Amino acid sequence: MLLEIGAAVNETAFELPGIITALVTAAKGLTGFFRAAGTTFIDNMYSILPMALIALTVLNAIVSLGGEDRFDKFAQKLTGNFFTRYTVLPYLGNFFVSSPIVFTFGRYLKEKYKAAFFEVANRTNMAPMMCLFPHVNPAEMYVWLGVYEGVVKMYGTQAGGLLAVCTFLVGMCTSSLIGLTIETVNGIMAKRQGIDWDEIEARKHGEAC
Repeated sequence: MLLEIGAAVNETAFELPGIITALVTAAKGLTGFFRAAGTTFIDNMYSILPMALIALTVLNAIVSLGGEDRFDKFAQKLTGNFFTRYTVLPYLGNFFVSSPIVFTFGRYLKEKYKAAFFEVANRTNMAPMMCLFPHVNPAEMYVWLGVYEGVVKMYGTQAGGLLAVCTFLVGMCTSSLIGLTIETVNGIMAKRQGIDWDEIEARKHGEAC
């Protein structure tokens, strides 16, 4: 009897108020969040980071073997039509150097194409490329992984792989359309404001010389 009374007293004495219990629970949840973030960081160090370093090494090797002049000429040829300008060039740039270095590829384009290129380059380093190449933008991987895991749980791993491929292909098609749309709107606005693109290009080349 005395033991039962003592146990009841101890339970009552050490029962925490509701607000303290809530704070303890929140602290535990925060600690769990930091632990999960640390685990993700370590996983990226062993998986995504080596892939990114190898991709950068391959790009530097290609440029060194082929010559920087040849690479510049190849990149400039890709700007010849809207499809390669807004698909191949930003996709290659994001694959090898990722964001934000991919924006330096804008130097190969004329001024009237740069606004559309920057928008497309910014879009392609999200889901369209992350679904197959996670090193492109690892900071945003949680968005794609959330969708991917939901699809895998409902329909299986094969459906998740199909979703990744379809997202990549649809992203390429929409990138060219978005780039062309922005290019057209930019041209209309420039015409209304009296901006002469040829004059800007001539001035730019004159300053470069």
